[in-house]
Amino acid sequence: MNKKHTSMRLGIGAPSIFMIFVILVMCVLAILSYLRANSYYESSVRQANITSQYYESESRLLTKYYQLDSQNLEYSLENLQIEYQKEDDLYMLEDKINDSQVLQLSFVQENDSLKIISLKTINLEE
Repeated sequence: MNKKHTSMRLGIGAPSIFMIFVILVMCVLAILSYLRANSYYESSVRQANITSQYYESESRLLTKYYQLDSQNLEYSLENLQIEYQKEDDLYMLEDKINDSQVLQLSFVQENDSLKIISLKTINLEE
């Protein structure tokens, strides 16, 4: 008796299609990984710029503050042409961080010295 053995042979078509599918999936994953890494990079650069702008503004404010003479504060503020606001005994200096934020330094004059009360960021866009 002759028995016919039928075996299923995989030709070249099915493995090729499977490999093409795997390569396409890997390409899509690579592109998504690249886009995610690029997004993280741009976010880090943006955050570094914001931080840098903040510290530059803080430096300018503290430079103005340390130039003030506590003995003759009003004269010192006008002589150095520093813009300020005064509410009761509280003096406030402001410096622009960027288009949407301002850094405000608040201080008081106690006896013959100046005392910093606060240094805060104020958002202009609300």
